[in-house]
Amino acid sequence: MSTTRLHCERAGHGPALLLLHGIGSNRRAFRHQVAAFADAFTMLAWDAPGYGLSEDPVTPFSLEDLADDAARLLDEQGIERAHVLGVSLGGVIAQLVYLRYAARVASLILVDTTPGGGAVAEPERSKRVQQRLDAIDQLGPREMARRRAPQLVRADAPLGLVQELEDIMAEVRPAGYRSAAIALGATDLTARLGDIRAPTLVVHGEDDRVVPLETGRALAEAIPGARLAVIEQAGHVSNQEQPAVFNAIVREFLTQ
Repeated sequence: MSTTRLHCERAGHGPALLLLHGIGSNRRAFRHQVAAFADAFTMLAWDAPGYGLSEDPVTPFSLEDLADDAARLLDEQGIERAHVLGVSLGGVIAQLVYLRYAARVASLILVDTTPGGGAVAEPERSKRVQQRLDAIDQLGPREMARRRAPQLVRADAPLGLVQELEDIMAEVRPAGYRSAAIALGATDLTARLGDIRAPTLVVHGEDDRVVPLETGRALAEAIPGARLAVIEQAGHVSNQEQPAVFNAIVREFLTQ
């Protein structure tokens, strides 16, 4: 567990819902969820180490380190147990939060995610990691974001949404992004999915071009008792592209 200063946006009252963002994102990706759920939940939208308003990591981190940091954030916020919602990279971290701190997880909501980049066979795994490292090193955050943002949503997504995604991704910092890319590529939780016993909802955009829907289906099938919800007309960031539908699905799950 690191000593990096962590930032999170906190709102609302009630059972805690911890929100973990993707590799090219930060807490701002959850503005629709924070606004919608603060009526009934204590919302905690974090900035991972090296992202947003959190400090840069002193040394490269593993995803286990990030899971430990998420647990430390709960400690700092005075929260013993939380529902944990993670998008993409955040979904892998969420799985690890459960695997390392099961008693602290009330439920899991895994959004457009995988068991980790290490589940991809070589040489594709190393190629994906290197592409991310080259993008941040050679293009810089803004140009990387300009090229990448349109891939996160459907081709006919509103331009305003694409611009918002680009602006959020342009805020990434090399220390956090590089560490996250390497750590994600080194993580494969496939063999441990059967150990997850928390109530689990897997949410996936039907038109996800980053993580195919088949990956979401396999994830749901591998986690005992997990339920799969497919969101139509949504790509990789289904919580941002179809927030009303997404929020309704998640609220139904959380209140059952």
